[in-house]
Amino acid sequence: MAGTQVGSTTPRAPINRSRMARLRWSFILFLVLGLLAISSEIYIFEGLRQTWFFSLKPISVMRGLVLLSVATSVLGQTPADSFYPPTLYDTSYINNSLIGTYGGIYEAPTNGPTGGNPYGAYDYCSMPHPRSEEYQLPEALTNGSIKGKLVYLEYLQRHQRRTPYNILPGGENQAYHCDNVRPYLYAGPNSASGIQPMPMYAQTYQDPTNPFTPGVNGTCQYPQITIGGVEDGYQHGKDLWSVYGEKLGLIPKEPNNRVWFRSSESALTQASAGTVLRGMWPHHKGALPLHQMVSSVNTVNAGYSCPAVDSILTSIKSTTQWREHLAVTEGLRSKLGAMLGATDNSWQSTFDHFSDNFQGRLCNGYKLPCSLSNSSACVTMQMAEEVFRAGDWEWNYYWRSNPEVVKYIQVVEGLFIGEIISRLQAVLDGKSSLDYSHIFIHDGDIGPILGSLGIEVLRWPGMASNVAFEVWETGDKKHGKSFYARVLYSGHPVRTIHGLLDWVPLSKLIDIMSPYVPEDITSLCG
Repeated sequence: MAGTQVGSTTPRAPINRSRMARLRWSFILFLVLGLLAISSEIYIFEGLRQTWFFSLKPISVMRGLVLLSVATSVLGQTPADSFYPPTLYDTSYINNSLIGTYGGIYEAPTNGPTGGNPYGAYDYCSMPHPRSEEYQLPEALTNGSIKGKLVYLEYLQRHQRRTPYNILPGGENQAYHCDNVRPYLYAGPNSASGIQPMPMYAQTYQDPTNPFTPGVNGTCQYPQITIGGVEDGYQHGKDLWSVYGEKLGLIPKEPNNRVWFRSSESALTQASAGTVLRGMWPHHKGALPLHQMVSSVNTVNAGYSCPAVDSILTSIKSTTQWREHLAVTEGLRSKLGAMLGATDNSWQSTFDHFSDNFQGRLCNGYKLPCSLSNSSACVTMQMAEEVFRAGDWEWNYYWRSNPEVVKYIQVVEGLFIGEIISRLQAVLDGKSSLDYSHIFIHDGDIGPILGSLGIEVLRWPGMASNVAFEVWETGDKKHGKSFYARVLYSGHPVRTIHGLLDWVPLSKLIDIMSPYVPEDITSLCG
C-alpha cells in the first residue's frame, strides 16, 4: 500500500523556545573563552586538510583542539551535531579530555523507556529514532515545489540495550540482575490445531557445587537483553508507528504480506524484534515470521566464512595511524589492565572489550567497575570517556578512514548491501512486492552500511541505532513517476561526503552504495 500524499501544508515540528536562552548564554561564554584563548596564545586553525577534519599548526595541535571542543559546545550545538565530531580522524581526539563525550550520552537507568536529553543527541544506551515529535518531511515536499508520497521503507536497526559480552578477567565487583526480564524459548508446529507448547523462559542461576564461576554474580547471561532494552524496544515500535503508520500511512494497521521482517541468528536481535513489533501492533493476535538465513552463510553478523576479512584486518592494524592510536592510549590501557586484571591481548589490542564492559554497566543503571583487590581503585568517568572516544576513533577507522576501507566493507558487509540495493532497485523498477522491510542486526552491520553511504564521520553505532531508507514517489500520469530517497541515521538525514542524503534520486543512492558490493565474493574471500 502506498503512503498518504503529502505536500507543503504539513507543519514542521515545534521549535524549542528554551534554545534561544541557551544561545544567549552560549554567546557570552564564547566571548569569555575568546579572551582566554588570546591571553594564552591559543592558535587558530590554519585551514582544512580534508573535508572531514581540521588541520592545525603542529606547535598548537592540543591547544587548538581545546579551543575547538569548547567553542563547539558553546556555539549552540544541535543534537544532530553530536554524531559528527570534526576531529575524530585525528588521534589527538582520543586523549583530549575537554572534548568529554562531545554531546553524547552514556548513562541510563535500569528501566525504560529512556531517551537522550535533548532527544536526538547521540545516546549510546538508546539511540534516537524517527518519532512524530521531531519528524519533518523532506524540504522538497515542505517548500511547495513538489508533492509526493512515501512508497517504501527499508528500516535497519541494532538490537536494544543488553548486558555486556565481555566480563572483566579479574572479576566483577557488582552483580548483574535479570530476574525482571524473561527470555522466552520454545517451539511449536506451524498449525493452530497442532500441539501448542508451554511458554518457557530461561532463568539463569548458579549451583554452589559447580567449581567453575562466571566471574560475576547475578542472574544474567552475557549478553542478554535487559528489562530496559525490552521497554525501550516497545517505545521504539510505538514511535515508528506514529510516524510511518499514523502520519504517513505506509505501515498497515495490521501486518500483511507487504511487510517483511528479518534478524540475525542472535537471541539479542530476535528478542528486540518481539518488543519493537509489539509496540508497533499492540493488539495484534498471533505470531509473525522473523526470517533468518542459515548461520554458516548468513550475510549479517559475520555469518559466512571469508579468510580475507582477517587478512585485511591484520593489514589495516599495521598502519601508522593504528599504531599511533595505540601509542597515545598506552598509559590508559596499562592503568585499566592493572586495575581490572585485563592485561591479555584481547583487552589491550583494541578498546572493544573495555568499551563494551563499561557501556553494559552504565546503560543499565550500574556503576563503573572497581578492582576486586582494592575497592578504592575504580574506573572514573573521565577514564571511561577516554575509552569511549578511543572506541569511536576505532570505528571511524574501520569503516571510513583505513586505507583498504572499500575492500574491507565488501568482504564484511558487501553481500547484505547488495540485498538492500536489490530491494531499492525493485521499487525503482516498479516490481517491489513490499512496502516495509525491517531488519534487526548488529553494530558490526550498521557500521559498514554507514561507511558505504560515505557518512562524514562515524561514532560507534549505539544500542538500537537505526538507518531508515525512505523512498518517495513524485510526479503524475502526464509527466511520469520519479523516485527519490532520503536516508535517516537515528532520526537525522545522514551527512555524507556526497552531501546531505535528504532528497536524492533513488538511482543516485544506488550508485553511491554499489561500489561496496563485490562482483565475485568467493574470489575476493580467497
